[in-house]
Amino acid sequence: MVPNRVRLRTSGLLLAGVGLLAAAVGCGRDPVVAPAARSVASTPTAARSSTALAVSSASPAFGDQGATVDVHLFGSGFAPGAQATWLLNGVADNHVHTNSTTYISASELVANITIAGDAQLAFWDVQVSLSSGKNGVGSDCFEVTSAEVLGTTGGDVNVYGISEQLQVAGYATGGGFVYDDEAGLVNLGGAMVMAIDPSGTLAAGKVGDNFIPTVWVRQSASNWVAEQLPQLPHSIGARVQGAARAPDGTLLLAGLDDSALSSKPNAARHNRVALWRQAGGNWSIQQYTLPDGSESGAARAVNSLGQIVGRLDAGSTGAVWEDAVTSTRLDGLPNAINAQGTLVVGERAGYPVYWWRDPKSQAWHTTGVLLPSTGSNSCTGSANDVNSAGVIVGSSCNSSGKLQATVWLLDFSGDAPVLIGAPTALPGLGTKNTTATDVSSAAAVTDAAPYVVAGGARSNGTRLAVRWRLR
Repeated sequence: MVPNRVRLRTSGLLLAGVGLLAAAVGCGRDPVVAPAARSVASTPTAARSSTALAVSSASPAFGDQGATVDVHLFGSGFAPGAQATWLLNGVADNHVHTNSTTYISASELVANITIAGDAQLAFWDVQVSLSSGKNGVGSDCFEVTSAEVLGTTGGDVNVYGISEQLQVAGYATGGGFVYDDEAGLVNLGGAMVMAIDPSGTLAAGKVGDNFIPTVWVRQSASNWVAEQLPQLPHSIGARVQGAARAPDGTLLLAGLDDSALSSKPNAARHNRVALWRQAGGNWSIQQYTLPDGSESGAARAVNSLGQIVGRLDAGSTGAVWEDAVTSTRLDGLPNAINAQGTLVVGERAGYPVYWWRDPKSQAWHTTGVLLPSTGSNSCTGSANDVNSAGVIVGSSCNSSGKLQATVWLLDFSGDAPVLIGAPTALPGLGTKNTTATDVSSAAAVTDAAPYVVAGGARSNGTRLAVRWRLR
Protein backbone atom coordinates (compact mmCIF):
# COMPACT_ATOMS: atom_id res chain seq x y z
CA MET A 1 0.00 0.00 0.00
CA VAL A 2 1.10 3.55 -0.60
CA PRO A 3 0.23 6.72 1.31
CA ASN A 4 -3.05 8.43 0.54
CA ARG A 5 -1.31 11.11 -1.43
CA VAL A 6 2.20 11.12 -2.83
CA ARG A 7 3.44 14.59 -3.76
CA LEU A 8 5.76 14.66 -6.74
CA ARG A 9 7.46 17.66 -8.27
CA THR A 10 9.19 18.13 -11.59
CA SER A 11 11.87 20.72 -10.89
CA GLY A 12 9.62 22.57 -8.49
CA LEU A 13 6.29 22.05 -10.25
CA LEU A 14 3.59 19.78 -8.89
CA LEU A 15 3.05 16.89 -11.29
CA ALA A 16 -0.71 16.97 -10.88
CA GLY A 17 -2.32 19.29 -13.38
CA VAL A 18 0.70 21.20 -14.70
CA GLY A 19 0.30 22.32 -18.32
CA LEU A 20 3.69 22.40 -20.03
CA LEU A 21 2.59 23.01 -23.61
CA ALA A 22 1.55 26.20 -25.33
CA ALA A 23 -0.43 26.51 -28.55
CA ALA A 24 0.85 24.52 -31.52
CA VAL A 25 2.71 27.41 -33.10
CA GLY A 26 6.39 28.17 -32.89
CA CYS A 27 9.43 29.25 -34.82
CA GLY A 28 8.08 27.16 -37.68
CA ARG A 29 10.47 24.20 -37.68
CA ASP A 30 12.54 21.87 -35.56
CA PRO A 31 15.72 23.33 -34.00
CA VAL A 32 18.58 23.77 -36.46
CA VAL A 33 22.17 22.74 -35.98
CA ALA A 34 24.39 25.56 -34.77
CA PRO A 35 26.70 26.89 -37.53
CA ALA A 36 30.43 26.52 -37.51
CA ALA A 37 32.19 28.81 -35.07
CA ARG A 38 33.23 32.18 -36.39
CA SER A 39 34.94 35.24 -35.02
CA VAL A 40 32.71 37.77 -33.25
CA ALA A 41 35.50 39.99 -31.98
CA SER A 42 34.45 43.01 -33.98
CA THR A 43 30.94 44.34 -34.61
CA PRO A 44 30.07 44.85 -38.30
CA THR A 45 29.15 48.40 -39.25
CA ALA A 46 26.90 47.56 -42.16
CA ALA A 47 23.79 49.66 -42.51
CA ARG A 48 20.56 48.32 -41.08
CA SER A 49 18.74 45.92 -43.37
CA SER A 50 15.41 46.96 -44.81
CA THR A 51 14.27 43.31 -44.58
CA ALA A 52 11.36 42.70 -42.22
CA LEU A 53 12.48 41.93 -38.68
CA ALA A 54 11.63 38.33 -37.73
CA VAL A 55 12.89 35.55 -35.47
CA SER A 56 12.57 32.15 -37.09
CA SER A 57 14.51 29.71 -34.87
CA ALA A 58 16.93 29.21 -31.99
CA SER A 59 19.82 26.77 -31.63
CA PRO A 60 19.94 25.17 -29.21
CA ALA A 61 16.19 25.43 -28.86
CA PHE A 62 16.25 24.37 -25.21
CA GLY A 63 18.12 25.04 -22.00
CA ASP A 64 18.26 23.56 -18.51
CA GLN A 65 17.15 25.32 -15.38
CA GLY A 66 20.21 26.88 -13.73
CA ALA A 67 22.30 26.87 -16.92
CA THR A 68 24.13 29.65 -18.79
CA VAL A 69 24.24 29.04 -22.54
CA ASP A 70 24.95 30.74 -25.88
CA VAL A 71 21.86 30.61 -28.11
CA HIS A 72 22.12 31.30 -31.86
CA LEU A 73 19.05 33.17 -33.08
CA PHE A 74 18.18 33.00 -36.77
CA GLY A 75 15.79 35.22 -38.70
CA SER A 76 15.89 38.36 -40.82
CA GLY A 77 16.28 42.11 -40.47
CA PHE A 78 18.80 41.97 -37.62
CA ALA A 79 21.13 44.97 -37.19
CA PRO A 80 24.07 46.00 -34.99
CA GLY A 81 22.90 46.82 -31.49
CA ALA A 82 20.05 44.31 -31.61
CA GLN A 83 18.94 43.03 -28.20
CA ALA A 84 17.30 39.67 -27.46
CA THR A 85 14.78 39.22 -24.65
CA TRP A 86 13.00 36.05 -23.48
CA LEU A 87 9.25 36.39 -22.93
CA LEU A 88 6.86 34.13 -21.00
CA ASN A 89 3.26 34.41 -22.16
CA GLY A 90 4.24 37.56 -24.04
CA VAL A 91 5.81 39.30 -21.03
CA ALA A 92 9.52 39.79 -20.33
CA ASP A 93 10.55 37.54 -17.44
CA ASN A 94 13.99 37.83 -15.86
CA HIS A 95 13.99 34.16 -14.94
CA VAL A 96 15.63 33.85 -18.36
CA HIS A 97 18.12 36.72 -18.31
CA THR A 98 20.01 37.90 -21.39
CA ASN A 99 23.61 38.66 -20.42
CA SER A 100 24.66 39.87 -23.89
CA THR A 101 23.52 39.90 -27.52
CA THR A 102 26.15 39.71 -30.29
CA TYR A 103 25.37 40.71 -33.87
CA ILE A 104 26.69 38.21 -36.47
CA SER A 105 24.71 39.15 -39.57
CA ALA A 106 21.31 40.34 -40.70
CA SER A 107 20.11 36.76 -40.20
CA GLU A 108 21.98 35.65 -37.07
CA LEU A 109 22.55 36.81 -33.49
CA VAL A 110 24.16 35.08 -30.51
CA ALA A 111 22.51 35.64 -27.12
CA ASN A 112 24.23 34.56 -23.93
CA ILE A 113 21.50 33.78 -21.39
CA THR A 114 21.25 32.55 -17.80
CA ILE A 115 18.24 30.43 -16.87
CA ALA A 116 17.19 30.64 -13.23
CA GLY A 117 16.88 27.42 -11.28
CA ASP A 118 13.17 28.11 -10.79
CA ALA A 119 12.42 29.31 -14.35
CA GLN A 120 9.09 27.95 -15.55
CA LEU A 121 9.27 24.74 -17.56
CA ALA A 122 7.57 25.93 -20.73
CA PHE A 123 8.06 27.16 -24.28
CA TRP A 124 9.25 30.79 -24.22
CA ASP A 125 9.05 33.48 -26.91
CA VAL A 126 12.21 35.24 -28.08
CA GLN A 127 11.98 38.96 -28.91
CA VAL A 128 14.63 40.89 -30.88
CA SER A 129 14.57 44.67 -30.52
CA LEU A 130 16.48 47.17 -32.68
CA SER A 131 17.67 50.65 -31.73
CA SER A 132 15.20 51.98 -34.29
CA GLY A 133 12.37 50.75 -32.09
CA LYS A 134 11.43 47.77 -34.26
CA ASN A 135 10.61 44.47 -32.54
CA GLY A 136 10.32 40.93 -33.86
CA VAL A 137 9.08 37.96 -31.86
CA GLY A 138 9.58 34.24 -32.45
CA SER A 139 6.75 32.43 -30.70
CA ASP A 140 7.66 29.35 -28.65
CA CYS A 141 11.22 29.39 -30.00
CA PHE A 142 12.90 28.15 -26.82
CA GLU A 143 11.99 25.55 -24.21
CA VAL A 144 13.14 25.69 -20.60
CA THR A 145 13.45 22.03 -19.74
CA SER A 146 14.38 19.58 -17.01
CA ALA A 147 15.24 16.87 -19.55
CA GLU A 148 18.89 15.88 -19.08
CA VAL A 149 20.50 14.79 -22.36
CA LEU A 150 22.45 11.52 -22.12
CA GLY A 151 23.23 10.99 -25.83
CA THR A 152 22.81 8.49 -28.64
CA THR A 153 24.82 5.90 -30.57
CA GLY A 154 23.25 7.11 -33.81
CA GLY A 155 19.66 7.42 -35.01
CA ASP A 156 16.61 7.37 -32.75
CA VAL A 157 17.34 6.02 -29.28
CA ASN A 158 15.14 3.37 -27.68
CA VAL A 159 15.46 3.54 -23.88
CA TYR A 160 14.24 0.52 -21.89
CA GLY A 161 15.47 0.61 -18.33
CA ILE A 162 16.92 2.58 -15.43
CA SER A 163 18.67 1.25 -12.32
CA GLU A 164 18.34 2.61 -8.82
CA GLN A 165 21.85 4.05 -9.38
CA LEU A 166 20.31 6.03 -12.29
CA GLN A 167 22.14 4.11 -15.02
CA VAL A 168 20.13 3.94 -18.24
CA ALA A 169 20.07 1.11 -20.80
CA GLY A 170 18.86 1.06 -24.40
CA TYR A 171 19.94 0.91 -28.02
CA ALA A 172 19.98 2.85 -31.27
CA THR A 173 21.35 2.39 -34.80
CA GLY A 174 24.95 2.45 -33.58
CA GLY A 175 24.41 -0.26 -30.98
CA GLY A 176 23.29 -0.97 -27.44
CA PHE A 177 24.48 1.17 -24.56
CA VAL A 178 24.59 1.74 -20.85
CA TYR A 179 24.87 5.27 -19.51
CA ASP A 180 26.08 6.29 -16.09
CA ASP A 181 27.33 9.55 -14.66
CA GLU A 182 30.89 8.32 -14.21
CA ALA A 183 31.61 6.99 -17.71
CA GLY A 184 28.91 8.63 -19.80
CA LEU A 185 27.38 6.59 -22.61
CA VAL A 186 29.18 3.25 -23.04
CA ASN A 187 28.56 1.60 -26.43
CA LEU A 188 28.13 -2.19 -26.08
CA GLY A 189 28.38 -2.79 -29.81
CA GLY A 190 25.86 -4.38 -32.17
CA ALA A 191 23.45 -5.35 -29.42
CA MET A 192 19.87 -4.72 -28.40
CA VAL A 193 20.03 -3.80 -24.70
CA MET A 194 16.54 -3.97 -23.20
CA ALA A 195 16.99 -4.25 -19.42
CA ILE A 196 19.23 -3.32 -16.52
CA ASP A 197 19.03 -4.83 -13.05
CA PRO A 198 18.07 -2.52 -10.16
CA SER A 199 21.58 -2.56 -8.65
CA GLY A 200 23.14 -1.54 -11.97
CA THR A 201 25.59 -4.44 -12.08
CA LEU A 202 24.20 -6.14 -15.18
CA ALA A 203 22.50 -5.16 -18.46
CA ALA A 204 20.69 -7.66 -20.65
CA GLY A 205 19.20 -8.13 -24.10
CA LYS A 206 20.35 -9.95 -27.21
CA VAL A 207 23.15 -9.91 -29.77
CA GLY A 208 22.87 -10.29 -33.53
CA ASP A 209 20.09 -11.23 -35.89
CA ASN A 210 20.12 -14.76 -34.46
CA PHE A 211 18.83 -13.50 -31.10
CA ILE A 212 21.61 -14.74 -28.82
CA PRO A 213 20.44 -13.96 -25.24
CA THR A 214 23.22 -11.98 -23.60
CA VAL A 215 24.06 -10.17 -20.39
CA TRP A 216 26.78 -7.58 -19.91
CA VAL A 217 28.38 -7.71 -16.47
CA ARG A 218 29.80 -4.48 -15.09
CA GLN A 219 33.52 -4.62 -14.36
CA SER A 220 33.88 -0.86 -14.10
CA ALA A 221 31.85 2.13 -15.25
CA SER A 222 33.33 1.89 -18.75
CA ASN A 223 33.88 -1.87 -19.01
CA TRP A 224 30.98 -4.31 -19.38
CA VAL A 225 31.78 -7.93 -20.26
CA ALA A 226 29.33 -9.94 -22.40
CA GLU A 227 28.13 -13.38 -21.28
CA GLN A 228 25.76 -15.66 -23.22
CA LEU A 229 22.71 -17.04 -21.41
CA PRO A 230 21.37 -20.61 -21.68
CA GLN A 231 18.46 -21.38 -24.02
CA LEU A 232 15.57 -23.84 -24.04
CA PRO A 233 15.84 -27.15 -25.89
CA HIS A 234 15.52 -26.72 -29.69
CA SER A 235 15.89 -22.95 -29.27
CA ILE A 236 16.67 -20.94 -32.37
CA GLY A 237 16.93 -17.58 -30.59
CA ALA A 238 16.08 -15.76 -27.39
CA ARG A 239 16.29 -12.34 -25.77
CA VAL A 240 15.90 -10.71 -22.36
CA GLN A 241 13.39 -7.86 -21.91
CA GLY A 242 13.11 -7.37 -18.14
CA ALA A 243 15.27 -7.59 -15.02
CA ALA A 244 14.74 -7.67 -11.24
CA ARG A 245 16.34 -8.94 -8.05
CA ALA A 246 14.65 -11.28 -5.58
CA PRO A 247 14.71 -10.34 -1.86
CA ASP A 248 17.67 -12.71 -1.37
CA GLY A 249 19.62 -10.94 -4.13
CA THR A 250 19.01 -13.54 -6.85
CA LEU A 251 19.02 -12.01 -10.32
CA LEU A 252 15.83 -12.59 -12.31
CA LEU A 253 15.61 -11.98 -16.05
CA ALA A 254 12.49 -12.38 -18.19
CA GLY A 255 12.03 -12.54 -21.93
CA LEU A 256 11.31 -14.93 -24.74
CA ASP A 257 12.88 -18.03 -26.21
CA ASP A 258 12.00 -18.87 -29.81
CA SER A 259 11.90 -22.60 -29.18
CA ALA A 260 10.89 -25.01 -31.93
CA LEU A 261 8.65 -27.96 -31.10
CA SER A 262 11.27 -30.40 -32.38
CA SER A 263 14.89 -30.39 -33.47
CA LYS A 264 13.98 -30.37 -37.17
CA PRO A 265 15.41 -27.31 -38.94
CA ASN A 266 12.03 -26.53 -40.54
CA ALA A 267 10.03 -26.86 -37.35
CA ALA A 268 7.47 -24.17 -36.54
CA ARG A 269 8.77 -21.30 -34.43
CA HIS A 270 6.94 -20.52 -31.19
CA ASN A 271 8.05 -17.86 -28.72
CA ARG A 272 8.01 -19.14 -25.15
CA VAL A 273 7.90 -17.03 -21.99
CA ALA A 274 11.22 -17.57 -20.24
CA LEU A 275 12.71 -16.74 -16.83
CA TRP A 276 16.45 -16.87 -16.17
CA ARG A 277 17.84 -17.12 -12.63
CA GLN A 278 21.39 -16.72 -11.43
CA ALA A 279 22.41 -18.77 -8.40
CA GLY A 280 25.98 -19.35 -7.27
CA GLY A 281 27.24 -17.58 -10.37
CA ASN A 282 25.39 -20.02 -12.66
CA TRP A 283 22.40 -19.29 -14.89
CA SER A 284 19.34 -21.49 -15.35
CA ILE A 285 16.34 -21.03 -17.64
CA GLN A 286 12.70 -21.90 -16.90
CA GLN A 287 9.78 -21.94 -19.33
CA TYR A 288 6.48 -20.44 -18.13
CA THR A 289 3.27 -22.19 -19.20
CA LEU A 290 1.03 -20.30 -21.61
CA PRO A 291 -2.68 -19.71 -20.86
CA ASP A 292 -5.11 -22.12 -22.48
CA GLY A 293 -5.69 -21.25 -26.13
CA SER A 294 -2.34 -19.51 -26.68
CA GLU A 295 0.51 -20.86 -28.80
CA SER A 296 3.21 -18.28 -28.13
CA GLY A 297 4.19 -15.60 -25.65
CA ALA A 298 6.92 -13.14 -24.71
CA ALA A 299 7.66 -11.72 -21.27
CA ARG A 300 8.07 -7.96 -21.07
CA ALA A 301 8.91 -7.48 -17.39
CA VAL A 302 9.48 -9.30 -14.11
CA ASN A 303 9.34 -8.12 -10.49
CA SER A 304 11.28 -9.24 -7.42
CA LEU A 305 8.61 -11.86 -6.63
CA GLY A 306 9.19 -13.61 -9.95
CA GLN A 307 5.83 -12.45 -11.31
CA ILE A 308 5.95 -11.82 -15.04
CA VAL A 309 3.86 -9.82 -17.49
CA GLY A 310 3.97 -10.39 -21.22
CA ARG A 311 2.22 -10.61 -24.54
CA LEU A 312 0.47 -13.54 -26.20
CA ASP A 313 0.24 -14.83 -29.77
CA ALA A 314 1.51 -11.60 -31.37
CA GLY A 315 -2.03 -10.32 -30.90
CA SER A 316 -3.91 -7.82 -28.78
CA THR A 317 -3.84 -9.58 -25.39
CA GLY A 318 -1.32 -10.47 -22.74
CA ALA A 319 -1.12 -12.07 -19.32
CA VAL A 320 0.26 -11.80 -15.81
CA TRP A 321 1.98 -14.88 -14.37
CA GLU A 322 2.09 -15.51 -10.61
CA ASP A 323 4.55 -18.35 -11.16
CA ALA A 324 5.58 -20.74 -13.92
CA VAL A 325 2.15 -22.39 -14.20
CA THR A 326 -0.41 -19.82 -12.96
CA SER A 327 -1.48 -17.00 -15.25
CA THR A 328 -4.36 -14.58 -15.88
CA ARG A 329 -5.20 -13.26 -19.33
CA LEU A 330 -5.61 -9.47 -19.67
CA ASP A 331 -7.54 -7.57 -22.34
CA GLY A 332 -4.51 -5.59 -23.57
CA LEU A 333 -0.74 -5.60 -23.83
CA PRO A 334 1.05 -5.32 -20.45
CA ASN A 335 4.49 -3.70 -20.19
CA ALA A 336 5.32 -3.66 -16.46
CA ILE A 337 4.26 -4.88 -13.01
CA ASN A 338 4.92 -3.17 -9.68
CA ALA A 339 7.08 -4.69 -6.92
CA GLN A 340 4.04 -5.67 -4.83
CA GLY A 341 2.42 -7.54 -7.71
CA THR A 342 -0.77 -5.50 -7.44
CA LEU A 343 -0.64 -3.21 -10.48
CA VAL A 344 0.14 -3.84 -14.16
CA VAL A 345 0.45 -1.14 -16.82
CA GLY A 346 0.45 -1.27 -20.58
CA GLU A 347 -1.77 -0.44 -23.52
CA ARG A 348 -5.04 -1.51 -25.09
CA ALA A 349 -6.00 -0.64 -28.64
CA GLY A 350 -3.12 1.83 -28.63
CA TYR A 351 -4.03 3.75 -25.45
CA PRO A 352 -2.43 3.67 -21.96
CA VAL A 353 -4.21 1.51 -19.38
CA TYR A 354 -3.65 -0.26 -16.07
CA TRP A 355 -4.96 -3.48 -14.49
CA TRP A 356 -5.18 -4.07 -10.76
CA ARG A 357 -5.47 -6.86 -8.24
CA ASP A 358 -8.43 -6.65 -5.86
CA PRO A 359 -6.95 -6.32 -2.33
CA LYS A 360 -9.79 -8.41 -0.85
CA SER A 361 -10.33 -11.20 -3.36
CA GLN A 362 -6.77 -11.10 -4.76
CA ALA A 363 -8.30 -11.58 -8.21
CA TRP A 364 -7.10 -9.49 -11.14
CA HIS A 365 -9.45 -6.98 -12.76
CA THR A 366 -8.77 -8.07 -16.31
CA THR A 367 -10.37 -5.10 -18.07
CA GLY A 368 -7.82 -2.32 -18.43
CA VAL A 369 -8.64 1.10 -16.95
CA LEU A 370 -7.92 3.91 -19.42
CA LEU A 371 -5.39 6.54 -18.37
CA PRO A 372 -6.17 10.06 -19.62
CA SER A 373 -3.95 11.91 -22.09
CA THR A 374 -2.39 15.30 -21.46
CA GLY A 375 -4.19 16.78 -24.49
CA SER A 376 -6.43 15.27 -27.13
CA ASN A 377 -7.04 11.62 -28.01
CA SER A 378 -6.09 12.11 -31.65
CA CYS A 379 -3.02 9.89 -31.23
CA THR A 380 -2.24 6.78 -29.23
CA GLY A 381 -0.04 6.17 -26.20
CA SER A 382 1.23 3.61 -23.73
CA ALA A 383 1.99 3.12 -20.03
CA ASN A 384 5.50 1.64 -19.91
CA ASP A 385 6.51 1.36 -16.25
CA VAL A 386 5.16 1.67 -12.70
CA ASN A 387 6.87 1.85 -9.31
CA SER A 388 5.88 0.97 -5.74
CA ALA A 389 4.44 4.44 -5.08
CA GLY A 390 2.00 4.24 -7.99
CA VAL A 391 4.01 6.51 -10.30
CA ILE A 392 3.25 5.44 -13.88
CA VAL A 393 5.32 6.66 -16.84
CA GLY A 394 4.75 6.37 -20.56
CA SER A 395 3.43 8.54 -23.36
CA SER A 396 0.14 10.14 -24.28
CA CYS A 397 -1.27 12.51 -26.88
CA ASN A 398 -0.50 16.18 -26.23
CA SER A 399 -2.48 19.22 -27.39
CA SER A 400 -0.52 19.29 -30.66
CA GLY A 401 -1.48 15.72 -31.50
CA LYS A 402 2.00 14.33 -30.81
CA LEU A 403 3.07 11.65 -28.35
CA GLN A 404 4.82 13.15 -25.32
CA ALA A 405 6.40 11.67 -22.20
CA THR A 406 3.72 11.52 -19.51
CA VAL A 407 3.50 10.83 -15.78
CA TRP A 408 0.40 9.61 -13.93
CA LEU A 409 -0.01 9.02 -10.19
CA LEU A 410 -2.29 6.39 -8.64
CA ASP A 411 -3.33 6.10 -5.01
CA PHE A 412 -3.75 2.41 -4.18
CA SER A 413 -4.39 2.72 -0.46
CA GLY A 414 -8.11 1.94 -0.72
CA ASP A 415 -10.17 -0.84 -2.23
CA ALA A 416 -9.47 0.39 -5.79
CA PRO A 417 -6.83 2.61 -7.41
CA VAL A 418 -7.65 6.32 -7.71
CA LEU A 419 -5.96 8.65 -10.18
CA ILE A 420 -4.49 11.67 -8.37
CA GLY A 421 -4.79 14.89 -10.32
CA ALA A 422 -4.25 15.23 -14.04
CA PRO A 423 -1.46 13.60 -16.04
CA THR A 424 1.68 15.67 -16.57
CA ALA A 425 3.62 16.04 -19.80
CA LEU A 426 7.37 16.06 -19.18
CA PRO A 427 9.32 18.83 -20.92
CA GLY A 428 11.31 18.02 -24.04
CA LEU A 429 14.25 19.42 -26.00
CA GLY A 430 12.70 22.39 -27.76
CA THR A 431 10.76 20.35 -30.34
CA LYS A 432 7.09 21.10 -30.78
CA ASN A 433 6.34 21.13 -34.50
CA THR A 434 7.76 17.89 -35.88
CA THR A 435 7.00 15.52 -38.74
CA ALA A 436 7.58 12.61 -36.36
CA THR A 437 4.69 11.16 -34.39
CA ASP A 438 6.45 11.72 -31.06
CA VAL A 439 8.05 14.61 -29.20
CA SER A 440 9.28 12.43 -26.34
CA SER A 441 8.58 9.21 -24.48
CA ALA A 442 9.13 7.87 -20.94
CA ALA A 443 10.25 4.26 -20.60
CA ALA A 444 11.16 3.58 -16.98
CA VAL A 445 11.08 5.06 -13.47
CA THR A 446 13.11 4.32 -10.36
CA ASP A 447 11.44 2.65 -7.41
CA ALA A 448 13.11 4.75 -4.72
CA ALA A 449 12.43 8.44 -4.18
CA PRO A 450 13.35 10.98 -5.41
CA TYR A 451 12.03 9.38 -8.59
CA VAL A 452 13.97 9.60 -11.84
CA VAL A 453 12.43 8.83 -15.23
CA ALA A 454 14.39 7.59 -18.26
CA GLY A 455 13.26 7.95 -21.85
CA GLY A 456 13.85 9.81 -25.08
CA ALA A 457 13.22 13.32 -26.44
CA ARG A 458 13.66 14.74 -29.94
CA SER A 459 16.25 17.35 -30.90
CA ASN A 460 17.02 18.19 -34.54
CA GLY A 461 14.66 15.38 -35.53
CA THR A 462 16.53 12.66 -33.60
CA ARG A 463 15.35 11.07 -30.36
CA LEU A 464 18.09 11.30 -27.72
CA ALA A 465 18.32 9.44 -24.42
CA VAL A 466 17.28 11.67 -21.51
CA ARG A 467 16.47 11.59 -17.79
CA TRP A 468 13.92 13.62 -15.86
CA ARG A 469 14.07 14.06 -12.08
CA LEU A 470 10.70 14.19 -10.32
CA ARG A 471 10.76 16.06 -7.01
